[in-house]
Amino acid sequence: MARLCERATPYEAFHAIAKRLKQDEAFGSDVLLVKATGTRTVSRSGAAISAALDDGHVSAWPLWFRHAEDDFDMPLLYLLRSDSVAKLRAAMGEAMDRAILCNDAETVKSRWPKGVQPGVPLWLAGSPDSFPYDPASGAEALSILRSAMQALYVDDKPGYFYFTLHNAASDVPAPPQADLAHAPRGMYQVTHAPPSNRRVIRLLGAGQALSRVMLAADVLRNQWGVDSEIWSCPSYTCLAREGYAAERWNTLHPAAMKRTAHVEACLGANRNPVLAITGYGQHIADQIGRFVPSRFVAMGSDSHPGLAGCPEVDWIVAVALRVLGDEGIVPSHWAHEALQRRASRGRAKPS
Repeated sequence: MARLCERATPYEAFHAIAKRLKQDEAFGSDVLLVKATGTRTVSRSGAAISAALDDGHVSAWPLWFRHAEDDFDMPLLYLLRSDSVAKLRAAMGEAMDRAILCNDAETVKSRWPKGVQPGVPLWLAGSPDSFPYDPASGAEALSILRSAMQALYVDDKPGYFYFTLHNAASDVPAPPQADLAHAPRGMYQVTHAPPSNRRVIRLLGAGQALSRVMLAADVLRNQWGVDSEIWSCPSYTCLAREGYAAERWNTLHPAAMKRTAHVEACLGANRNPVLAITGYGQHIADQIGRFVPSRFVAMGSDSHPGLAGCPEVDWIVAVALRVLGDEGIVPSHWAHEALQRRASRGRAKPS
């Protein structure tokens, strides 16, 4: 599965995993697969992936008619398409708040950022039993899924895991397994910045936003001489929760050894500015700002009044240069020049 998922999108990876689970003679009967997606999504190769699950997939009716007091410890993989909190709450009611929910709403056109209403990420962030993830690649999705199954069905921890599945191709390099093992904790490093350059910014991206972060890093390096340290952040929410938990522990146990949250361990080593990008509203990425000791700026689908969806590459570049300019690392007028270049390219496009 690792080789199969290495070049796959999260959507392709989850459907391949589900198919493999149901076809495996050894444990296929020990996994309950609920496919609640009503339409097919076309893969990058042109095939309708959901067709692979049409034979032998399990509907949701066993969940509807079982007794509420019965324990349900069979691994439950719930493939659905939901754009609202109400639909997700209904699915969680069926699963008794113990499942792995995989939402492919981002694979279809929608007026909402990432295919869901703005209340969905807020609800997930505010639900202590939810563990929301926005994986950038199939390899990330597989690593987090393994961790989810371990937590729910081996360690018997309460709660449910939620995955946003996109199906967009990207040039994000496959990370080493040692780095990928940190994906379930919320973030891991993708590229390092050369120590010789003083002009460095740390760029964080989640899901599809990571591809745009990688492109923005190329523009910053080739056109402005700025290097980037890039991090993949599949869960800003999990990072923030661990940060608050560590903060609370340190407050209640002043004589004990101080706990350091994962986000602090990752971003506390130097004072280079941090720019965090998400395809959701800016507030989702902004959750971790409290735990970053250096200059921190978040960007999301609502960061620019004239743009909808994930921030564009040119806009990421301009904001990165503005942050660096504010810190005195690059000339302050560079951000204005970047915006002028962006505007001139927009005027040059044919109508």
